[in-house]
Amino acid sequence: MSPDLTLGVLSPFLGGWYYGGVLAGIARAAAEAGAGVIAIQTLDAGTEHIEVTEPSDLSYPVAWQHVSGFVVVLQAVTHRYLHQFTETGRPFVSVSHELNDLDFPVVMPDNRTGITEAVDHLVAHGHRRIAFAGRLETDDIRQRYEAYLDALAVHGIEPDPGLLIPAPTNQVDGGEHAAERMLAAGLPSTAVIAGTDENATGIMHTLAAAGLRLPADQAVIGFDDLRSSAYLIPRLTTVRQPTELIGRAAATTLLAMIGGDAEQPARILVPTSLIVRESCGCVGDVAFHADVDPPAPHRRLADLIATTVAPVHGSLSPADGADLVHAAETVARAVQDGSAEAPSPRPACEEVRLALELLLRLSGGRPEALYEIAQLIRDYGRPANGVLLILMEMRGRTLFRDSSLLRETLTAQYEVGMELLRGHREPARLEWMRRTWVRGGCLGLWAGGLPPSLADAALEIAGLFVPGEPPAVEASVPVSAFPPLRVRALADPAANLIVFVVPVKGGASDWGFLAVVDSVSTGGATGREPFNQWAALLAVALDRQALLKESLRQKEQLRIAALYDELTGLPNRSLFLDRLRQAIRQSRRRSGRPFGVLFLDLDGFKVVNDSLGHSAGDRLLKQVAKRIKSTLRESDTVARFGGDEFLVLLDDVTAPHTPAQVAERLHGVLAQPFQLHGQDVVVTASIGITMSSRRYSNAEDLLRDADIAMYSAKSRHKGRHAIFDVAMHAKAVTRLQIETELRQALDNGEFEVHYQPIVALRSGRTKGFEALIRWRHPLRGLLSPAAFMPVAEETGLIIPIGSWVIDECCRQLAAWYAADVATPGLTVAVNVSNRQFWSGNVIDDITEALGRHQPPAGSLAVEITEGVVMENVAPARDILHTLHDLGCQLHVDDFGTGYSSLEALHRLPIDALKIDRSFVWQIDTDRRSGELVRTIVLMGRNLSLDLIAEGIETPEQRDFLIRLGCGYGQGFLFSRPVPADVACTLLGEPA
Repeated sequence: MSPDLTLGVLSPFLGGWYYGGVLAGIARAAAEAGAGVIAIQTLDAGTEHIEVTEPSDLSYPVAWQHVSGFVVVLQAVTHRYLHQFTETGRPFVSVSHELNDLDFPVVMPDNRTGITEAVDHLVAHGHRRIAFAGRLETDDIRQRYEAYLDALAVHGIEPDPGLLIPAPTNQVDGGEHAAERMLAAGLPSTAVIAGTDENATGIMHTLAAAGLRLPADQAVIGFDDLRSSAYLIPRLTTVRQPTELIGRAAATTLLAMIGGDAEQPARILVPTSLIVRESCGCVGDVAFHADVDPPAPHRRLADLIATTVAPVHGSLSPADGADLVHAAETVARAVQDGSAEAPSPRPACEEVRLALELLLRLSGGRPEALYEIAQLIRDYGRPANGVLLILMEMRGRTLFRDSSLLRETLTAQYEVGMELLRGHREPARLEWMRRTWVRGGCLGLWAGGLPPSLADAALEIAGLFVPGEPPAVEASVPVSAFPPLRVRALADPAANLIVFVVPVKGGASDWGFLAVVDSVSTGGATGREPFNQWAALLAVALDRQALLKESLRQKEQLRIAALYDELTGLPNRSLFLDRLRQAIRQSRRRSGRPFGVLFLDLDGFKVVNDSLGHSAGDRLLKQVAKRIKSTLRESDTVARFGGDEFLVLLDDVTAPHTPAQVAERLHGVLAQPFQLHGQDVVVTASIGITMSSRRYSNAEDLLRDADIAMYSAKSRHKGRHAIFDVAMHAKAVTRLQIETELRQALDNGEFEVHYQPIVALRSGRTKGFEALIRWRHPLRGLLSPAAFMPVAEETGLIIPIGSWVIDECCRQLAAWYAADVATPGLTVAVNVSNRQFWSGNVIDDITEALGRHQPPAGSLAVEITEGVVMENVAPARDILHTLHDLGCQLHVDDFGTGYSSLEALHRLPIDALKIDRSFVWQIDTDRRSGELVRTIVLMGRNLSLDLIAEGIETPEQRDFLIRLGCGYGQGFLFSRPVPADVACTLLGEPA
């Protein structure tokens, strides 16, 4: 089944008397409402410590798509996690943990009433020196301590700070520590109330081991009523915490809130009850007290039996409550002596057996309930003997059932452990689940094998287990949609089957999540369900498998890394140089055997990488390598030099295999379109050729000259080849000189910013400027960017140059506004290159410039190309949002020339699109250009973006754009880029 309504549970653990009891109550309430349950463990699998001292670090929205609300048990998650969930408009209910900053209900046991009854009971025994032992950092324990203080005050007992005994944990070891402190202080109390039964157990063991008599030397009362409490010596008097009722109340409250009833109490208290046994000082039947005459013995015994089975008011449904009364009366009649005072004839043996079985079921299947009933009837003489025999038989069967279940569980755990740790099978396929009892399960591993940084990352369904079906694999799902429908459909709350989700995470490894369909278990003390251990073992198995794979991979990598390129499988630079050196040696020995070297650099590869992503770029490199290799002979060598560069060593360069002929063939095979992500992609290669010569004595010099020849070919026209000559070396030296002069220009302040107006097309008035850099060269005069920006981009100098431009524009903007020459809303747009955008400094540069010069908010616009964004959309979106928050406008430059996702652009904080000049130049002569511009304008207007056309040179182009609905433009029709002092004269005037 897969109900429309699903309740989520966030809990540190998912089993045991406390967490399992709460979860059982939730599951039953959900079943009655026809709702499903997905219970998510928030602590790592196999967590050793069971004390929940702080929220888990769970941050993923697990199952958020499926649940209508959450029950949050204790400190299962952080406040931030809950804040994020409530922002979706869905409610949650907290169990035993108050959240002051979130206005949602909290359900908890009535700690005050239970502790008040405990104090009253001890005072009735004559105790005045009553201690309290517990861990006050826990919400429930702190409330119990406060109730203890108030109850003492009611009896006129002044609280003694020395009688507060801190316990470092809520477990047995915490109680042992508290008892040691009590003994060290000389046992200042005559009675002690422990914050939990585990604490009480530790106290009793330690005091008894020290030779004290309990309860004569120290009376003890606990809180929780664990199953083990009834078997301690003496039997522990305790306050029963009805965990199942707590879970039911939380689920019922959440269902009401989901149904629209938002008016829920801030705090919902579930009744507790004092269970009187022996550790308080009571001996025999002293549990019944009344100010009036007691009822007939039969009635009195029936009441005691009913109270033993269900001591907490409201824990049973009306129908179960009626069955309880009838069954208790049946057992009470069975032990009467048959006198005339007996209310009715003694029931038959089978009727008594059925009544006792019903009482066992109503107690939650607790064998200790049978033990308590036996204690109540043991003094009723011979008539009770038959009932005692039935109780002994039932208790034996119950204990045998529990031991059988434990044996089966341990056997399955052993088999699963051996299956997962043997290592010869694939653990993620979940074949090992066939050795278990679960109804189904699936494993979701993080896509790529690493924990993601995104909040809603994908999980690959690596294994799917359904009994009777072969193991399967499903498609990946977002973590918010995990577990998938196939697993959720196996759950049935009416049959006590719900979906459990456990992190497959331990230590430093985080693999994903394991989902299991199973019944709720309230057994065990720690709350660690078997599948919790499975998840821990699975994490270990996956860790080991990953280490083994990595070891094998590294061995293979070490074998080929020194010789071959990992991506393409071609020889790498090292192997190529080795073969080139061998060719040089052979050529010097045998001058009649010339060779040639081709240096290939792909043109347009960066566009593909930026537009379609690195994976597409890698696929392109593989296909290029394959085509190059197909063009060559077996005796030739092709290598990947690095990036998008390839090397070819031609062994024999006689016709038809001269380097120029081979280069022509390479141009031909590379000119054919490549298929990438369903698109035809065309790239070319610029090729530099070096011929063997006696002047080359080492391979590096030969490669250097081939590289220079390649740059010469690229500078003339991409997709060509050139053979090295000495003049090319001079050009390379010039390029190096430009780089040196650029560095000096930065230091000497030789750069200037010119401003080209951006005008409103209808009015012709200047709306803003685009900032364009110029270089005032000391010898060559004013240089445009074309003369130096390619070198700046290639060498990385574009980053400090770009930082200077940003600072200068902010300074000029502030100056214009301060001089009152700027028109309202004046902006200056600054181009940020791909390299500058991804340098990691752009946010700091802009923040510092804005802070230093204080231009008006919104006056600085940042222009980036489509390719910059599409290189990596998610981090680009983060950077753009940060810039937008700083007050910057964001423009997409040269729009329409690259590859972009409209969905990605829609989610970016873009303010304007700039239509590339290549479309504007032909807008009134080429129909396709006009239609493309019309489409861009329509899209921009639908996205509420400004449209700015670049390169407008004629009135016809301007008028055409106005008719299309384009609002703004720039170009020589209005003005060339001008210095700042000229630009300010254009403000407010039609351009």
